[in-house]
Amino acid sequence: MANIAIVGAGQAGLFLGFGLLEDGHEVTLFSDQTHDAILNGRVPSGMGLFEDAVKKEAALGLTFWEEVMTLGEGAVLQMINPDGSVWLQITPPVPRPHRGVDQRLKNSRWMQELERRGATVRIVPLASPGDLDAQVAGFDLVLVATGKGPFSQLFARDPQRSPFDRPPRHIIGLHVKNFRPEVRTGTIRLLPGVGEFVHTPFYSRENLQGRFLLIEGIPGGPLDGFPRELSGRELLEAVQQTLRALIPGQLEDLKEAELISEQCWLRGSITPTVRHPVSRLASGRSVLGLGDAVTAHDPLAAQGGNNATHMADFYRSRIREHTGRTFTAEWMQQTFDDFWHAYGQYAMGVTAGLLMPPAPHQQAVLASAHQVPAVAAALIDGLFDPRTLFPWFVDPAFTGEFLSSRGVPLALLEQFQLAPHPS
Repeated sequence: MANIAIVGAGQAGLFLGFGLLEDGHEVTLFSDQTHDAILNGRVPSGMGLFEDAVKKEAALGLTFWEEVMTLGEGAVLQMINPDGSVWLQITPPVPRPHRGVDQRLKNSRWMQELERRGATVRIVPLASPGDLDAQVAGFDLVLVATGKGPFSQLFARDPQRSPFDRPPRHIIGLHVKNFRPEVRTGTIRLLPGVGEFVHTPFYSRENLQGRFLLIEGIPGGPLDGFPRELSGRELLEAVQQTLRALIPGQLEDLKEAELISEQCWLRGSITPTVRHPVSRLASGRSVLGLGDAVTAHDPLAAQGGNNATHMADFYRSRIREHTGRTFTAEWMQQTFDDFWHAYGQYAMGVTAGLLMPPAPHQQAVLASAHQVPAVAAALIDGLFDPRTLFPWFVDPAFTGEFLSSRGVPLALLEQFQLAPHPS
């Protein structure tokens, strides 16, 4: 068995650590924070996981909150007119499950559990790649699962695979209570030219069944004008006021929402980016990137945590197949490329697709989903498994045939010049 180092105590690194332990490897996890510091720190993200990723967690015995949290079921997608009314609403006939657990609670618990199961956990502040180089001598394989701080430039950007060169949105995330915890659905509201507002069930560090509110503002627009000096509670009030003006009469649930604590919010921006997966340290050692270190997702499509989970699981299987041989840079590159072609490209494609204005054939899909339940199901299912959206959602050559096969009337297809080709 191999002696493997993982740098980073987030979703990807911890999840991979559990899988590698189960396969009999020696695992050492490097983190710059203790589990107590993670639990008591600021919220890092509002990650939600879909059914397939949750099943992979359950297979490793890691779903510790199923009995106490609100279990998310399904998502509703709305497009909003400039006057605030709903232009179309897409509700799939069969809801798909999803889960949202505070990353501080989850990562802290998982770190303790990983150590209990036999991993070595080292709390080491790594100020530079040189510090990492000094720590990882003697390991058979080193994986870097953090793209923050000194590791943000460890892996070079891949311009051929990166859909943006600047942040397409400015982001605010808020953990709130008093938001009808019995409601299990998530809602995605798209405000063309303005941004998006998303809320989903969420289980907080404080053991509350609350909601995660995600506000994505197009730079320079009305969802991007909040002063930087606002506290979390002031920011929530400003967001509530702005959204009530943009979507009048539709956000009664939001009226009573309260921030859980001053540590339960974040704001910033992300440029969706794909990085080259292999980096060489000064010693000549090659290290392999994992999760956010090599694929950074805007949270709108909720692909980041799911992609990280599937990538870690894919890496685990390739490590299992390769045990007993040297983990070369070529093997690392091939492992990432195979994952990219099997899953990663689709997750990034969905992220990019939601952040860009819909093309005419995608407008046809949205209009069809409003009227035809089978199209609504296929569209929402594409968020849960992005592979299912390709090629019909991204390539207009396939869109008409797909919609026709789902029962979309010919008149609607002709309206968008998408009549299927005669057989």
